[in-house]
Amino acid sequence: MNDEVRRIKERLDLVEVVGDYVKLRKAGKSFVGLCPFHQEKTPSFSVSRERQTYHCFGCGVGGDVFRFLMEMEGWTFPQALEVLSARTGVPLEHRGRRREEGGDVLEEALAFYRASLGASEGEAARAYLRRRELPQEAWERFELGWSLPAWRSLEDHLRRQGLNLRDAVERGLLVEGPKGTYDRFRGRVMFPIRSETGRLLGFGGRLVDGEGAKYVNSPESPLFEKRKILYLLPQAKRAIREKGSALVVEGYLDAIRCHLNGHPEAVASLGTAFTEEQADLLARQADRCLICFDTDAAGQEAALKGMYVLRRKGLDVRVVRLPKGKDPDELLRDPQGAEAFEGALTEALPLPRFHVAARRKWLEDPQERKRGLEEVLGGIASLSVLDVRPSLPDVAADLGLLPHELEALLRQRGWGGVSEKRPPFPPRSGERGEGIFPFPGVSIHEGGEEEPAPDPWEAALCHLLWSREGFRSSSAPEGFLPLLRSECARAVASALLCGESPEELEARWLQAGDQRSAALLALGGAFLEELYLEESPEEEVLRQLRLREWRRRYEELHRRVVRKESLSEDERRDYVAMAAKIKRGEKRSYERKAP
Repeated sequence: MNDEVRRIKERLDLVEVVGDYVKLRKAGKSFVGLCPFHQEKTPSFSVSRERQTYHCFGCGVGGDVFRFLMEMEGWTFPQALEVLSARTGVPLEHRGRRREEGGDVLEEALAFYRASLGASEGEAARAYLRRRELPQEAWERFELGWSLPAWRSLEDHLRRQGLNLRDAVERGLLVEGPKGTYDRFRGRVMFPIRSETGRLLGFGGRLVDGEGAKYVNSPESPLFEKRKILYLLPQAKRAIREKGSALVVEGYLDAIRCHLNGHPEAVASLGTAFTEEQADLLARQADRCLICFDTDAAGQEAALKGMYVLRRKGLDVRVVRLPKGKDPDELLRDPQGAEAFEGALTEALPLPRFHVAARRKWLEDPQERKRGLEEVLGGIASLSVLDVRPSLPDVAADLGLLPHELEALLRQRGWGGVSEKRPPFPPRSGERGEGIFPFPGVSIHEGGEEEPAPDPWEAALCHLLWSREGFRSSSAPEGFLPLLRSECARAVASALLCGESPEELEARWLQAGDQRSAALLALGGAFLEELYLEESPEEEVLRQLRLREWRRRYEELHRRVVRKESLSEDERRDYVAMAAKIKRGEKRSYERKAP
């Protein structure tokens, strides 16, 4: 047994195995990520490719690939060994004895189904697959099979193999009836369903002829829980990681067709409403998700709910809208279907706009408009400012509102952490004495305690650091942080200047429910748009922040002079220097604003 364990470890890379569960990034010789065994905001979970071990410096867990899977999946050591044996192709010496004890009847059933598809009894299934324009290589690639239209063909096969029929009942392959056991799947094309690690969990069966449910899945059990599974995830996860994006469809054939047409990042949701557990599976692999469900009302409703589930997990999520009456499988079989599908992916709608589109009938019905508007506004207000701001003008137009009217309605519902006690758009009062333009009132608060609206120049600096990688990478914290007074602005700027990516920060804010930072960035972006600085906005923002600090220092010293307090030699030089800097700075600002 020890020799088997050694050979399995030699064929595995722990970084890839852990990467199925945790989003890892390179850090020196190791890889780091958020620990899957305890809640944390700062990565303390480390994986060593050199040692093939993992360790969390936060909660202290650690071990090898077997220990990791046992902890993550709740498996015993023999179960982990069985799964890794199948994954690596290392045979187990005791497999024969395990088969006598019951073994894995699912894998044996799959072998039987696949053999039946190629046998003379499988012609009806092969004819169906040819009608669906699935080439024979796809049958092999996706392990398709055929359950014979007989009551006990699988049962007889398992008995001949010496397998325990009780195991087959527990795994949903056989059903116990008044007259004994019989095959659950009969006369169906079979789709094996595997976990993200490749372990066979159950089957989906598509009826070819006759009456009955079109699709039947393995029954719910401790092993097969649909809410925790995505079809084709084992085949798709590498492409998902490489692209940073997943494509979620509804059906087995939709997912297969996408793989055959250049979209190996496709997975299927098994026809269920999208769940938190499925969203977790994708969030480990990607930052972006496209949902491409059926165009009927049920499919669009499922897409809408799924978008909010995915967004809560930190994914940038959009909906792909196909021509009416088409699903991905049908569209991609059309002569011009591939081109149309690519166009639909490119034009996928962000969540705010799709929510409006999904409630179009309500919004256009005078009797239903109020209900539709309340639902749409409530949903959008639950999103972060960064999610909504880019789509706000389009959403406003879709709703027949002006952008500022929509923003006011959203802020009344708590969007962006804005206090409802303050008017969402107080009147402008012109420039302040400090040269800072007022911005429509935003009161960012947390825990019920209001703070003054953040300085828009500080917000603008944070937005530039967020959106301009070159500016961010060429700047040093010590040059910027002393210019920032807001604790929120200092935290955002410090994180960006110290190497955290915008994607990592946004995911952390979503996890922590931090809307202040997102609101700060949105304020900065809108303020920069209002200024309309065509060239070197970084230079102007830094000039204004430095000018503010010079004024602050000058006024501090000036008050002491007025009170006839003595100044040191250095303070006197500062007093003169600050006056000169302020004069030059104000002159340059005036020249910039002059027509």
